[in-house]
Amino acid sequence: MNTRFKTIFKGKVVNKAHTINTGVDEFPRYVVEYLIDNYCEEETFYQDMEKVVRRLKEAYVYGAEAERIRHYIRENRQHSVIANMEVRLVETEDKYWGAISAINENFVNIPESIVRQYPMLLSGGMWGTIDLTYDETEIHSKKIRPFKITAFTPFQVSVINLDEYLTKRAEFSTEEWIDMLINSCGLNPALLTSRQKLLYLCRCLPLVENNYNMVELAPRETGKTYLYRNISYYSHVLSGGKATPAQLFVNLNTGKIGEVGTRDAVVFDEIANTDFSDPKAFVSIMQGYMQDAKFSRGKKELLAFASLVFVGNLDVQGNLPHEKYYHLFEPLPDFLQVIAFLDRLHSYLPGWELPKLRPNSYSKDYGFIADYFCEIMHELRRTDPLGELRPRFELVDLANTPQGLSGRDQRAILKTASGLLKLLYPHGKITDEELETILLLSCEMRQRVRNQLHLLAPGEYDKVRLGVKLNETGRQAAPTLAEEGRVQKVTLPEKPAIGEVIGLSVAGDHGSILRFEMQVTKGNGRIIPLGSIQRVMRESIDAAIQYIKSHSTELGISTTWYENFDIAVQAAFMGIPKEGPSAGVTIVTGMVSALKKRPVRNDLAMTGEITIMGKVLPVGGIQQKIQAAYEAGLKEVLLPADNLKDAEGLPAYILDTLKLTPVNTIEEVLSRAFV
Repeated sequence: MNTRFKTIFKGKVVNKAHTINTGVDEFPRYVVEYLIDNYCEEETFYQDMEKVVRRLKEAYVYGAEAERIRHYIRENRQHSVIANMEVRLVETEDKYWGAISAINENFVNIPESIVRQYPMLLSGGMWGTIDLTYDETEIHSKKIRPFKITAFTPFQVSVINLDEYLTKRAEFSTEEWIDMLINSCGLNPALLTSRQKLLYLCRCLPLVENNYNMVELAPRETGKTYLYRNISYYSHVLSGGKATPAQLFVNLNTGKIGEVGTRDAVVFDEIANTDFSDPKAFVSIMQGYMQDAKFSRGKKELLAFASLVFVGNLDVQGNLPHEKYYHLFEPLPDFLQVIAFLDRLHSYLPGWELPKLRPNSYSKDYGFIADYFCEIMHELRRTDPLGELRPRFELVDLANTPQGLSGRDQRAILKTASGLLKLLYPHGKITDEELETILLLSCEMRQRVRNQLHLLAPGEYDKVRLGVKLNETGRQAAPTLAEEGRVQKVTLPEKPAIGEVIGLSVAGDHGSILRFEMQVTKGNGRIIPLGSIQRVMRESIDAAIQYIKSHSTELGISTTWYENFDIAVQAAFMGIPKEGPSAGVTIVTGMVSALKKRPVRNDLAMTGEITIMGKVLPVGGIQQKIQAAYEAGLKEVLLPADNLKDAEGLPAYILDTLKLTPVNTIEEVLSRAFV
């Protein structure tokens, strides 16, 4: 155990091992740690902690007890409670009012001396012991406001000396300091690699950097929101549920500023399960805010500094994202998979590299008291560590693409680097080697975003290689992303099967195999899209349904099938760019197969879009698609007749091995597809 930290940062560190399983988990960690530091001695910790817990349980007001406590205060004229209190200035009355949600009271008289002594009460509130009295003669605006605060003892650090923090940072090596920060976040650094420590600290970036936009997708139980819930009371976690513009930005009815305007960070947990009242309006407002830190609601345009964090679950295969994902934004809800929105993200944290939290994952050494660390991070938002370092490096595109680095690329990298410098080198002393490490990690976080943008819109986003050049030595370097080697494999059906069809797609310069599965069940005509099916693919499904409905007799299908059956359409293990329709014929074939219970050949693939009259339309990327079919070992490809000439430039070994069959109508497709 490193007692040197305890000596140097006396009164600001706590033995984190004592803060676990305290029996008072209903209180924020910063409250518990403050009490442990102030009222518990190392030698008599358990006896002292027992007294603290007893005191907390005696004075803490649970929601169901609010009215009973209000009655008690009225009858006894005084009482002390442990709760969170916020203060606001009502300028029309020239008066401060306290709000104590624990007793359901928003108009508590509070002396101005307390507000001046603890200004943090005005920005998010503070936890502490509140001495209350009751005086029915207190009348304001012709209303009786009887509850009065006579004294307030906070459970949080109220004064922060940032200069002292910066000076003392210089007494530790980088490795010691990183371990100290990891302990302060509540984890055991001994169980993490050097890279995992840096990645974990990246979760702090939204807390030290203004207007920082980050996404983290990771397996479950990796503690994606543990830090935000336990370390900072300046952050707000939205965990699923409903999110509205009024809650996040401005309530037009009351004029109250929402979470984005009052917090350091707003965290959207379980983003795939969050219900947004108006997704399109949300994305529109969010895009503007992520770009220039302003948002408009009604006639108001407001400037805010909250960082935005989007957190969700992602399946893995080994140590990498599962091969079923074509791009790494797929776990996000469809309405967020918008290019303009994604391009405004400064970083993509690879949460799949962080280990799951286990009982031994938590810190067993000294770390900063949570509320002290929270306040330090809040103060660091005002600093600019890049100013003096900027002449030492340049950001470059080592792929030398025509577009090069965009303004958003540069801004993202610099904001990430700024945040990491605030965390690791707040005192400003850093070697070129350490600076390169910081910059490469910053490039990596943005490179991951750019890679996905290239997959989603290859014509708009070149495949850049973000890197850094150190001016003193001329050395250039770029990060390597482990997931770039991830290969998406699609297994072909072992034998002809009902409802299973092989399609083809193209993304950028590469073709890919698609595997569709269709299943018919009793129902009332619902079409149930599953898997990675996006807008353009849904349009193909709509056209397929219309064709089958109008040609049921010719197809040998009951004309009332859509009154008695549902069809599930699953896109399994496939990579599809957001635009570029080419799956119409595949979807029709799979649906007809499922409705007629006729198996589809497993050695044949197809591509082409359809009209509602059954004509097969030409599509793009024919050579890449045929190449993918050849590499998969297929024997025949059905393609639009107008596309046959596009295949002429392929090598002879492909054309000699793979049969290319041109088709003009869906009838021709079905005649070749079924066994």
